[in-house]
Amino acid sequence: METKDGIYIFNGGKFLDFIDVDKFKNDVSIKYEIPKEVQNLDFPDYYSYLIDNFKIEDIGYIFFENILYSHLKNVFVEKISGHPNLQVNFFKEKVKHLINELNIKDTIPINFHNHMSENGFYLMDVLNITSPRTTFIAGFDYTEENGLVTSARFLFVEVVPKKTQGIAYFIAGIDLDFRNNLALTMVRNISEIKKEDEETNTTIHQMHKTVINKVLYTLGISLKKPSVKKDRTGMYNFCKSLDTALLEDIRNEVDLRTNKSIKDAVKKLDKALFKNDEGLNNADKGDLRKKIQALLLSYYIEYNIKAIELVRKAKKQKLVGYPTRIKFTSSKSSRSSTQSSNSKHPVSASDMFHSLYFNFEQALGLDNWSISWFTDYTFSDDKDIDVIQTTVYSTSKRFRIVFLPNRPLDKEIIHYVVNTVNSYR
Repeated sequence: METKDGIYIFNGGKFLDFIDVDKFKNDVSIKYEIPKEVQNLDFPDYYSYLIDNFKIEDIGYIFFENILYSHLKNVFVEKISGHPNLQVNFFKEKVKHLINELNIKDTIPINFHNHMSENGFYLMDVLNITSPRTTFIAGFDYTEENGLVTSARFLFVEVVPKKTQGIAYFIAGIDLDFRNNLALTMVRNISEIKKEDEETNTTIHQMHKTVINKVLYTLGISLKKPSVKKDRTGMYNFCKSLDTALLEDIRNEVDLRTNKSIKDAVKKLDKALFKNDEGLNNADKGDLRKKIQALLLSYYIEYNIKAIELVRKAKKQKLVGYPTRIKFTSSKSSRSSTQSSNSKHPVSASDMFHSLYFNFEQALGLDNWSISWFTDYTFSDDKDIDVIQTTVYSTSKRFRIVFLPNRPLDKEIIHYVVNTVNSYR
């Protein structure tokens, strides 16, 4: 976009905190051939070169996706219960109303107003809004099929005061999938926000609420309230299925070797501890056998199987990944949790997990848990065991997936993780 003097000036510096510059340049290089000397330019000059030489819409699209999917790693996952008519013209009228509500204001230069179109726009490179508490849409696009909108994406920005001085951008990416009735709100923690009044958002939860009220509500989109019992049960089933797939053959091996000895030991222990008429009932004897077996399994794994071997086994079996931390409520309403040492260490290699395994089998659901996902989710290379870790939180108010790695993400891995997790809800 040109200035009044006809000269393009990159003005999107505040968005650079939300991208990885090397990844952006790599994404551009996939589409266009860029001279080596241009690759080494600082970002404003590099971006200006792109605008001068290639389609503005293409460059804006790449910048938009890099902001949306790189570092907005707190992902609120919600099911859409109602939405406006998805015929393209009708939906665009809703978007036009949203733009008028949020973007057409004195704090946004009037020369940009005409570019904020319901047909889609990417203005992240030219908007430098500095008035605190200003909220606006910096980018918007949609896809359609047979005259119906199938998806829509928005980049929602709030200008917030910093604790030191100056201002920062607090950003939420909104990804709406109308085919699957799924709404994602993606937010990054900003720790330096100064709380000047009650209207200033300082937490990701406040920003999420603002997105619902200012964007989704204005568009006519309503969301289902989470079913916490169903969600936690689903997460338990997901976690349990991964554990079973990874350890079932090892459990069977340990059971085959020790079952008779454990039964005999439980009988002897029962006689040693209790009089004949006060002994353990059959149910308690069965529980004790299971607890002993779980502890023996933990020793068997500790002495015979390295954590990396379990990781390789999970990849070879084409599992999506493996649990690294679990927090659950047992059938006796007691809470338990255990975790491994890091993202490359399955929790099933932890002795604490096996000491709690009996309680885990009796669990009602998972409050939250962490899982490492194989980034090679097409399973094209058995030797590729690179993972990214996420933590899933389920409460009565929201369902959230937090991506933990410092490295930038991309749209494909986020959608893969979200869709996989959501299939168990």
